[in-house]
Amino acid sequence: MDIAQDANVSRATVSLVLRNVPVVAEQTRQRVRDSMRRLGYVYHRGAASLRTQRTRSVGLVVTDIANPFFAEIIVTIEEHLERAGYVTLLGNTSETPAKQQRLVKTMEEYPVDGLLLCSSADGSHELAEQIRRCRAPKVLVARSLPNVPCDYAGVDNASGAEMAVTHLINLGHRRIAFLGGPAGISSRDERVAGYQTALRERGLQVLDSPESKPTREGGYQLMRELLNQPNPPTAALCFNDVVAIGAMEMLTDAGKKPGKDFSIVGFNNVSEATVCRPTLTTIDTMPRQVGANAAELLLRRIQEPDAPFLTRLVRPRLVQRESSGYLN
Repeated sequence: MDIAQDANVSRATVSLVLRNVPVVAEQTRQRVRDSMRRLGYVYHRGAASLRTQRTRSVGLVVTDIANPFFAEIIVTIEEHLERAGYVTLLGNTSETPAKQQRLVKTMEEYPVDGLLLCSSADGSHELAEQIRRCRAPKVLVARSLPNVPCDYAGVDNASGAEMAVTHLINLGHRRIAFLGGPAGISSRDERVAGYQTALRERGLQVLDSPESKPTREGGYQLMRELLNQPNPPTAALCFNDVVAIGAMEMLTDAGKKPGKDFSIVGFNNVSEATVCRPTLTTIDTMPRQVGANAAELLLRRIQEPDAPFLTRLVRPRLVQRESSGYLN
């Protein structure tokens, strides 16, 4: 009403301009917009959603926004959703199941038009049940959940791990470890399975796969423990690049050179992999493609709520750099 009075038009005309209906003359449209700026008008999305039953917002919940892998996914998802007219509401769980439960509940209450979720490390029935009951259209990203029927955008982790181990075997390594990652998440389970398959097919020993937080500190600590073993391995596939960089820092502190005294392969090919020293051999999981797949699956689910569930897996590739070398 205030804008209509200021612009000397009807309330109906203001409503048409707000909804971007093209029947309003451009000169009148501009006068209404000038009044909106002058009066400081702010669109009340909550009130509008009562009429439309849509908020044009999507919830995105990830486990660690500081991890470059998730940073690339987030940026790509936001770009795709923005082009489709959606605002992204971001939540970070820090791998804490209780925090994830609160975030998902809050986004349902908002309510968001859709939910993109990378689940925290927790295999509990309660957590899976909450996601199953969530009424918003949803897509799982990077980590699947057992017994939760849902669209899924992820990576062929097992084949990526097999590539990495095969690469190390071809360099002459026979004692190869798998380092890091939190227990109870699908991506780690799949990578460990691929690691084990590659070794068993060649008759090589499968070593213990110690767990850790998916951080530099986790990789640093595990590598220290590895080097203190009586017969340590000569190479390791790490859960992700961040763990691998931490492991290389420990090797350097121990007076060993990654790629010469001990070979390291990471997972994800984040931007830091090309600037750390030595540069990191890794499995490129193309996080931007994972993000694009996730956004496309969610937009499809919003438009076609009864469509069959889809899974889109990125086929990874090996990127060889300096951190892996022939066994001396």
